[in-house]
Amino acid sequence: MVKEFFKPASVDEALDLLSVPGSLALAGGTWALAFEGRDKPERVVDIGKAVPRTIERRGSVLVVGAAVTFQELIESEAAPAVIKAAAQSMANRNTRNRATVGGNLGANKSCASLVPVLLALGATVEAKSRGKPAAVLPLADWLARPEGLVLAVSVPVTAGVRSSSLRSSRTACDIATGTAACACRLEGGKLTSLRIAVGGFGPHAALRPDLAALFEGKPLPAKADIEKAVLPLLSARADQRGSAEYKCLRGAALIADALHAVEELS
Repeated sequence: MVKEFFKPASVDEALDLLSVPGSLALAGGTWALAFEGRDKPERVVDIGKAVPRTIERRGSVLVVGAAVTFQELIESEAAPAVIKAAAQSMANRNTRNRATVGGNLGANKSCASLVPVLLALGATVEAKSRGKPAAVLPLADWLARPEGLVLAVSVPVTAGVRSSSLRSSRTACDIATGTAACACRLEGGKLTSLRIAVGGFGPHAALRPDLAALFEGKPLPAKADIEKAVLPLLSARADQRGSAEYKCLRGAALIADALHAVEELS
């Protein structure tokens, strides 16, 4: 049961409040709603008013505030279609109206909706820790060692770059069994600057340079050949959503589909 609730007006005030052990940063609250009763926090810090809630293009970069909701991202004219598709994969609109970009990164779940596509596109984050100036670093680095509050995410929107984002689940509203995103260029009929990120095949979504290396500098293979190449490099944990073998087979097909679905960023 929540015993203390705070709603700071600034990032510095939020960080001071969050420095107390047992405090939970809250924006949309969708992650906290999934906690079991024994895990419910007693001290909550609502950061919704403290972190930015804007979406804008700054030249060839999309800058998204951490407090932006999934639905706002989908409805934004500034966001590329591939990012909207990733946000749309959270099928329940009630959840999309509350879930925030910063919360999705902070939860850092294995099948986080936005993380794979942001990793594939080479996103950076602006984050601030208590007593330190805000710093900008690659999203992959922040996810590996999360510290402080994410204020905004910056995503390059570069001409000639192609990307895709796909997910697999038993039903539209179910948690994904796997996610896959990729970004690349097609030069002379060959894949170049290829980045592949997957979720559902480890504790967190992650870039997979080992998968990208299989196809870098080569013509796009047939889907069956992609599946055969990536399958030995995938591992998964069996649960109520499927066996480990099923998840790996489905994941290999998902990566093949993602590579064949790349479209130019706009």
